[in-house]
Amino acid sequence: MGGGNGQKSATARARKEKEEAKRRGAGSQLKQNAAAQSVVCQICRASFMCTASATKLQEHVDSKHSKNGFAACFPEAQAA
Repeated sequence: MGGGNGQKSATARARKEKEEAKRRGAGSQLKQNAAAQSVVCQICRASFMCTASATKLQEHVDSKHSKNGFAACFPEAQAA
C-alpha cells in the first residue's frame, strides 16, 4: 500500500533539495581565496595572491616602501 503521488513528489523534492545543497556548498570560493593570500609584505602586512608577479610586488615596494627595498618587504619572494 501507499506510494501515492503526494509521497512521490515529496521524495523527489527532498532528493532535489539534497543535490542542490551539495552543489551550492561547492560554489563558494571565499575560503580558497583567503588561503591564496600567501605573499605578505613584512613592513605593512599587506597580503597578495600567491600568483602575484614580481613586477606587481615591485610596484608595491616602489609606491609604499621605496626607502626599504624589495628584500625587506618580501624576503621569501627574494629566495624564490
